[in-house]
Amino acid sequence: MLKVAITGNISSGKSAVKNILDELHYKTLCLDEVTEFLYNNSTALKSKLKNEFNSDNKSEIAKFIFDDNKKLKTLENIIYPFIKDEMFAFFSENNKEKIIFVVAPMLFESGFNKYFDKIIFVSSDVNIRLDRLIKRNNYSKSYALKRINSQFPESEKIKKADYVIENNSDLDTLCKNTIKTIKCLSTLL
Repeated sequence: MLKVAITGNISSGKSAVKNILDELHYKTLCLDEVTEFLYNNSTALKSKLKNEFNSDNKSEIAKFIFDDNKKLKTLENIIYPFIKDEMFAFFSENNKEKIIFVVAPMLFESGFNKYFDKIIFVSSDVNIRLDRLIKRNNYSKSYALKRINSQFPESEKIKKADYVIENNSDLDTLCKNTIKTIKCLSTLL
């Protein structure tokens, strides 16, 4: 089984690539969705969050960790093992598949890149990502820029990726670029 991670910076189009893969009937998992599920359903996670942050509310925790790297690291140390368990369960459940995809926005930051055979980076110009982020999340321009600038630069992550899918155009072009990458991956099977 070929395990492929899909990553990219905020608003680059990772979810759009996942949707294309879903339409092509590939097995996919989105770690953002896993995280959301865990916040809503894991009593063990909620307990650890309440002990550490006096809250298990994702939005409340996000507000006071965003500018504090020490608190962010504490949160990551709490939640990453839960996410990893879910990811490994996905690997196990789909072990008969030839290829599976996991959308992992924090792939390198979490150290999860070591669990994958290949990495796809979804790349998009910063101004396009800024517009998408403002429209999608209704952020102010200054807050959206703060979110974008809080991440490692695309150029650093691209160096660690095996494939890059450009997403600076329309959905049809993204679909063609995704299918082209899948064909390259298929030659490895």
